[in-house]
Formats: sequence, C-alpha cells, structure tokens
Amino acid sequence: MSHDRDMPPSQWPTLAEAGITKVTDDIYYGWIDNTADPTFWHWCPAQGRWVAAGTWKHQMVSREPLHLEPSLLWKCCGLHGWVRDGKWVSA
Repeated sequence: MSHDRDMPPSQWPTLAEAGITKVTDDIYYGWIDNTADPTFWHWCPAQGRWVAAGTWKHQMVSREPLHLEPSLLWKCCGLHGWVRDGKWVSA
C-alpha cells in the first residue's frame, strides 16, 4: 500500500488491469484478478496510508453503476457509508 496521499490506487502500476474507479478523493475500487467482488481502498488518516478491503460479504446489487449492500465500515478510522448508484453515501 502507498503511504503517499497524492498517489491513489488509480495510479499504481500494479493495478493497471483492475479497472480502478474513483468514488471520492479518498475512496477507490477495482476488480483484482477478475474477482466477482470489488476491492476498495480508502485513504486512512489514522494509518497515514491507503488501506484495502474486500467486499466478499457484501451483496452487489448492481455492477454498473456500482451498488453494494450492506454499508462499508473501516474500523481503523471509522469511515462508514454505502456505495449506491456509483456514489458514496456517508452513514
């Protein structure tokens, strides 16, 4: 993971094939190794780096635009919300 806030996952050469999509300046997602569920990254101010999270426990209501249920929660910093209609909705 990158410790550079200005170098989000969309700019990582190792993720060039993952179809990285920006949700907000601090949240991105993509499909690693053609998995069925997207992997999310968020900028974690508590850790000072980009942190990844899988979504295999979530239901993908729609892939395009992305809609996942239930909400996403990063316990490291408390970021909590949903991705609905391809947009972040804070909890």
